[in-house]
Amino acid sequence: MKIEVQKATGTYADSLQAIGVAGLLEEVSRGTVTIRDRGYFFEVESINGLPPEEWQPPGPGFYYVWLRSKEKERPPGVLVLDYENERQRAKAAKESKNDRIKRGLEDQGLQAVSPVDREYRPAAILASMRKGWSSDKDVYLWVSQNGKEALEWVRNELVDDKPSASPLKVKNSQFYNPVSGKGVHSPKTTAKSPGAISSEIVEPFAEWMKYRGAYQGMLAYRQGDDFKLFVIEPGEIEVWAISFLRTKLLDLNLWGGIRLDIEASLRLAEILIMHSDVMGRPGIRLRSRQPAKVVKGLRQAFFKGLGTAAALMNDAFLPLPSWFRINDRDDANAFMAVIKEHIGGYYDGGDRTYGCLGSLREDRPDNVQILQQYRDWLNSGDPEDLLEFLARFAVHVMQREARVRSRSADKLYDAPVHVMQREARVKRFSAEILTILFKRGYGMKEIVENAGFLSVARAIRNATVTALWLRQQGKDKWDVRFGLAQKWKQKMKGGAVKFIPVLADFVQDYNWEVANRLEGKAHVISKHDLDQVVSLITNNGNDRSELVGMLLLAYGFAKDPRAETDDNQIDTNEEAGQ
Repeated sequence: MKIEVQKATGTYADSLQAIGVAGLLEEVSRGTVTIRDRGYFFEVESINGLPPEEWQPPGPGFYYVWLRSKEKERPPGVLVLDYENERQRAKAAKESKNDRIKRGLEDQGLQAVSPVDREYRPAAILASMRKGWSSDKDVYLWVSQNGKEALEWVRNELVDDKPSASPLKVKNSQFYNPVSGKGVHSPKTTAKSPGAISSEIVEPFAEWMKYRGAYQGMLAYRQGDDFKLFVIEPGEIEVWAISFLRTKLLDLNLWGGIRLDIEASLRLAEILIMHSDVMGRPGIRLRSRQPAKVVKGLRQAFFKGLGTAAALMNDAFLPLPSWFRINDRDDANAFMAVIKEHIGGYYDGGDRTYGCLGSLREDRPDNVQILQQYRDWLNSGDPEDLLEFLARFAVHVMQREARVRSRSADKLYDAPVHVMQREARVKRFSAEILTILFKRGYGMKEIVENAGFLSVARAIRNATVTALWLRQQGKDKWDVRFGLAQKWKQKMKGGAVKFIPVLADFVQDYNWEVANRLEGKAHVISKHDLDQVVSLITNNGNDRSELVGMLLLAYGFAKDPRAETDDNQIDTNEEAGQ
């Protein structure tokens, strides 16, 4: 059985409806239900399911948010959220956390607070947008109390494709339809009430499906008075897996602005891979595909709190990274290694480890620009965006490292994120992980494994990060090339005629310092090494100055792959095997 769900709005409302239809079909047919993105519509298919004449009455399929102070009687069914009780738990949990931080008593026997239901966060945001709207509650109660009629309604809509008169009326909510309401269709945020759209064009069955879809595929995050709503957008995936991925993401308690966008996309990809057939898990079929073929990404709506209402400020799509196809466990582990280096990982106890992006803070304008560039790369997948990010991160490395006066912070690399951000030096990207991306993802093996290229990259590392560390140790034998990344980026734009002389000058100055200040006890760039790099740049007349130059910066400021414990040791000839 196949059902088409049209993409009528181009927003997460379409995804919600498709997920809701799939979840309903799974419930009544008891079959295996898959959602596929077909471009202009979603295809929902059930196999091995019961025929329609054997279907049983469905449940509402979403949570009823119960306000016990206003609604004396608890609604029927198990999907009932005691909102006021959960709000008290959330308040107690927040106070307990703040007290622990202030007094430093995390491990000193504080009384545990009952965990807050994961559905509380979206319920709290919905509560702030209700303004008298209650159509979801009306649908919940009607379906719960009219099983036979509800089943007939489902058959009319899904099987006969002859929609009958709706058994109830509903009003619009911007929570489920982001491009309706305050801040939409107007240059100013003129107010539109939840019911501003006529009930004549609000289709009750479609709205019911969106309520169901939100329970299975929506994630809600608050930042002060503002909030973001994400919806998992299917590529080709069974509907149960969407609900599973949502649950795993909600349990991570992600936060932030730009950082939230980055982490939500990467964590979704990570969870998808971890629980796929490639890793020996049944159910999520990923083998020989890119993650974005299974889950396309996250539809997003950002709402700005305006006191009495919230205005839609941005409607966007965050794609899942598709750096390379995952054919086997080795590919899967490589993909997840990239994610872990970028944003860290989780211990079994729930504590997070420090990723390379952890030193970038959203309360610092210069850091925000770097995070925005990283997000641009996630959105585009373009290697030029990645290289631009790495060049900006190189400047960040030098600025942050210059402020560090001791090496004690190195011991914190496995500490929780908030400790790392406060005390540690920058954790640099590793050449090994960069090679996974540039070799497997972008087909640049010819460049990144070239011996001359790697030789010059080592010299850049010695002349920048290592030289800075030596200065901090009182060993000023090596000039620190502050501004190297900025200068090279400028020269690359002029092509080989501008960039090669700058590169040659660097090689000459660097080799002179090795010979005269370090008594030859460091890596030297040979003429053959330089010739190889020049050949990569000129490429038989096809000037690749920017590509090769930006890759040199990326690898030059990366962590030395040969250093197991200390990437700032003097890079000697003996260590290099020369």
